[in-house]
Amino acid sequence: MKRVLTFIFAAGMMISAASLMLTSCTKEGPQGASGAAGKDGTNGTNGKDQNATCTQCHNFSDSLVTKIYQYNASKHATGSTTFEGTRTACAPCHTSQGYVECLTTGADTTLAPVNDAAPINCRTCHQIHSTYTTMDWSLKANSTTAWSPRYDHSASIDLAFNGGSSNLCGRCHQPRLTSPWLDKPTSTTDSLKPTSSRWGPHYGIPGVMLAGKGAFATGSFGSSGHKDITSCSTCHQAKAQGALVGGHTLWMSDDVEGIKNNVGCKASGCHASLAANSFDVNGKQTEISDMIHTLKVKLAVAKMLDTNTMLLKTGKKYAQKQLAVFWNFKMAYYDKSEGVHNYLYTHDMLQNGIDYFTSMGY
Repeated sequence: MKRVLTFIFAAGMMISAASLMLTSCTKEGPQGASGAAGKDGTNGTNGKDQNATCTQCHNFSDSLVTKIYQYNASKHATGSTTFEGTRTACAPCHTSQGYVECLTTGADTTLAPVNDAAPINCRTCHQIHSTYTTMDWSLKANSTTAWSPRYDHSASIDLAFNGGSSNLCGRCHQPRLTSPWLDKPTSTTDSLKPTSSRWGPHYGIPGVMLAGKGAFATGSFGSSGHKDITSCSTCHQAKAQGALVGGHTLWMSDDVEGIKNNVGCKASGCHASLAANSFDVNGKQTEISDMIHTLKVKLAVAKMLDTNTMLLKTGKKYAQKQLAVFWNFKMAYYDKSEGVHNYLYTHDMLQNGIDYFTSMGY
């Protein structure tokens, strides 16, 4: 009941705000340059002509309301980790201000903590109120171009399909640099002693998985090539069902209602025969799920993984190859797609780890 009342209050506030903005747009604004383009890119003459473009978005259709309704059900909108904005290394992904700042500077950290942090919102990704036209729905400048991952600035990732829209997502959904770093990931003799149980690639890493990057090369890993034929929005923003899946919810499934939105998977003939409410193409998702479990057990038996917290057990040295396999396992585990983002890459890194720990007797 509390959630319903909160939503009703929030919806009322949004409608009031939209009404206020629409009302203000009909009033005469700042004087534009006569006969020249105004500041917002329109043909000027006066502020009234400039501001009249607001109705391109703030109109009587439900389009804007629908997007807000869907987005409020997304994980991004909850702002549950926005408190991390007080850390300069966390703010670029955990706050709107941090993301926009680092998109401009190209840095991995903000210049200062973001104390009055805003969660990821419309202005984070879109050029809201730059032109006061439908062009404001465009993604932020520079957000669709190639980027260097935080763990290796000499590398470059470009998820170029669909105008590079996935690059906007990938800039946050990537591993972070961790210490100690592995300089000999295939070594079975050189050992390191991590002091933090959180040693690993952090959490949301689908951007690099889609690209077939980010894992320590402990073997030869293939790549499914999804990045060249699809984008994050193709599947995550596929046909919405209310505020449960698709659209600006970005959710692929809703466990309560038992919905798996595979509309994007079937688009353009891809996986057209996929069963309803399933992402398990030819049993590959089940296969990857089983492999993750197999390697999880081996890491636990080797006394590396605490299965209650899913974190690294500290206090002792591990061979760099062992830590590399642990990192790769956490990549597959935190990806959460069970191979959907990049089946071959996920399969090969897991198989390599399973083979290695099997050879050690685990």
